[in-house]
Amino acid sequence: MTNETRENQRFSVNWEISKKFPVSRKLCFRGSWKSEISMTQKRIILDTSVYGRLVSDKITLQNIEEKRESHRIVIYGTTIVRQELRGTPKHVTLEGKKLRILLLNIYDSLVTRHNLEFNKLIRTLSNDYFKAYRKEDGSLSNQEINNDLVIVATATIYNLDIIVSDDERSMLSDKAIRAYKKVNKEYGIKNPIFKKFNNFKEEIARRSFQYDT
Repeated sequence: MTNETRENQRFSVNWEISKKFPVSRKLCFRGSWKSEISMTQKRIILDTSVYGRLVSDKITLQNIEEKRESHRIVIYGTTIVRQELRGTPKHVTLEGKKLRILLLNIYDSLVTRHNLEFNKLIRTLSNDYFKAYRKEDGSLSNQEINNDLVIVATATIYNLDIIVSDDERSMLSDKAIRAYKKVNKEYGIKNPIFKKFNNFKEEIARRSFQYDT
């Protein structure tokens, strides 16, 4: 990609971002974002792998629910995450209950109406992530890592604060994170904070939820 082509694409993506999220909600100016959302309320997306941990970690789930109900955090979801949870084999059970139903119930109770829509900006960004990932010598195929890239692109486009995952093989691998940051820097987009589940678990247990960057 030439410098001129890259600059044109960056302008196109930033222009589309500004149209998608009107000034009344967000401002995108020279790569900086501003939001009307309270600075103390953190906007979070949980990767599919996190729901697999929460289903057997009732204390952490309760801590998340308490912070959500007190408006300290907002949990967002995507169609991809819910589809992956729906893909849980129907015959698998946990404590006599179907695991698939348990996972979907947790997702629906935490996300409620905060499902983020997929759009062409997310597709463009996730494609660029994969190209950058391969340049970092990432070994996973597009099919293997695509859902993770789309989830990260969704969080980035919607300007979420934190992405929580228990997947250090793909989404949170060093090569993938370098790819996200490289592409976001080129587009002038803010990086979300990536959190491993165990770290998030400790932080969400704090009364004030002062998360570590």
